[in-house]
Amino acid sequence: MSNSQSSGSDGSCLICQNKDWQLVIRSEDVEYRCKPGEFDIVECTKCQHTYLHPIPPYDQIASIYPNTYYTVNKKSPLWLDGWFYEKKLAIDARKLRNSLREFNIRSIVDVGSGEITRLAHFRDAFGPEVEAIAFDLQFSESIIADSKKYNINLFNGNVETNVDKLRDNGHDLIVMRQLIEHLRDPRLAVKNLAQKLAPGGVMIIDTPNRGGLDYQLFRNKHWGGYHVPRHFHLFTQSSLVQIVEEAGLEIHSKGYLPSMGFWIISLRNYFKLNSIAAGDSWWELLKYKFLPVAGSFIAFDMLRIKLGMETSNQFVFARKPL
Repeated sequence: MSNSQSSGSDGSCLICQNKDWQLVIRSEDVEYRCKPGEFDIVECTKCQHTYLHPIPPYDQIASIYPNTYYTVNKKSPLWLDGWFYEKKLAIDARKLRNSLREFNIRSIVDVGSGEITRLAHFRDAFGPEVEAIAFDLQFSESIIADSKKYNINLFNGNVETNVDKLRDNGHDLIVMRQLIEHLRDPRLAVKNLAQKLAPGGVMIIDTPNRGGLDYQLFRNKHWGGYHVPRHFHLFTQSSLVQIVEEAGLEIHSKGYLPSMGFWIISLRNYFKLNSIAAGDSWWELLKYKFLPVAGSFIAFDMLRIKLGMETSNQFVFARKPL
């Protein structure tokens, strides 16, 4: 929770360990209102790493993910399913397979997988003989049932504290998408997973980036990438590369991805719409399933990428040395 200060010397920067910070934004949980009061996003005065201050202890983290959270709430304007979503996942999986043709992928781990549809498409693209593992804190009964249908292994664990169920040097592709920003100690999580990556294997991380046009327009409070109070760390590309290389991995490629989600959430925040359920406002057209809106933002960000500009979604492909 926040205090009234706009700067302080009681921080803990993940990147450089500097304690001095300055306030970026002070905001309530405008999306879910699961906790009262305001929260502070601050910036390190030395390296500009941005983080939630203070970061809640482990035993309080579950309380900021209500049962109305969009990943488990089909009424949410941010919920995705259906034919178009399945088609997109299949296309993304084939693109990933094509980009990794030089690698021998025999075991895939999707960390923080949530529902396992994405992993099922990965396995379809890479081949039915490939081992597929979903790694997360817990799985619902419906996911457990789906895992049997898709022949996917479910491993419970915390990527920061307990990855013992994964084999040392045993997995060729580890995917961590839109997760690292939710972790208290992303540096430790990447090191833990690097130990589980097979020599020559690949780790893929994507995470918000303070660099897209949506960030520039909504940075004062409404930017969806803040996701107050659930995003604990916001990386620059250089700081993301730093923690990956510290874990002993080599950067294979890096860049930016379309950020349709942050455009939509930023605008929803601006118009005071929540992420729990749609209301009767005309602006409720700002939702993931409304293809004209979602497609326009994807196309706009893809154009920015082609022109050499940043978006609010970044990625790194990192390889473990042989």
